[in-house]
Amino acid sequence: MVRALSAALMLCSASSFAAPALPSFEGSVAEIHAAVASLRAAQIKKATADIGPQLNNMAWDLERADQDASRMRNDLRWLQQRLRNLGQPGNDPTLRWDVQRMSQDLARLARDGQWRIQDLRNLSAQAGKDANLVAPASRVNDSARRLRNDTNWLVSDMRFAYFDFLRAGFTFEAMDLDRNSRDLDSRSQELQDESDRLLTKVRP
Repeated sequence: MVRALSAALMLCSASSFAAPALPSFEGSVAEIHAAVASLRAAQIKKATADIGPQLNNMAWDLERADQDASRMRNDLRWLQQRLRNLGQPGNDPTLRWDVQRMSQDLARLARDGQWRIQDLRNLSAQAGKDANLVAPASRVNDSARRLRNDTNWLVSDMRFAYFDFLRAGFTFEAMDLDRNSRDLDSRSQELQDESDRLLTKVRP
């Protein structure tokens, strides 16, 4: 009898120190998935918070580029007028320099357009469907379309002016202007295409 009581006491004592039940494998996997999903949601939220201001900055940058394109159209008209009024060589000593500056401005705008395309692609790669990104993406898209429209006019004007430069003896400058305006035309189209894709991507 004493032995039976002792055994019972020992059994009770051992059970009181037993390890708690281990969680099931399925439960552990579910917890891991939940933690990963929570981390991913936090990362997306932070990325969205970062992308929005960057898109707004890009919209402002595209608007400045659009202003540059409009200014260059006015500069081109001014140059054409000087070309037509050019009588004898030497009557307008700064004309050649101004023509070269126009070519450099076109090349710069096209080169900057390439950087903008790359920046836009990088932002688009980080973006997902998010209602908070629709407004800044729309601003980028609107700015890119305006730039594309004004660039089209500039490139069209440049093609007509090409022969004015040739007749005035600015053969090499005319070739540079034509090449740089074509590059600008391509870059502005790519910018519009990328902005279209971005807006489609972020719309829920």
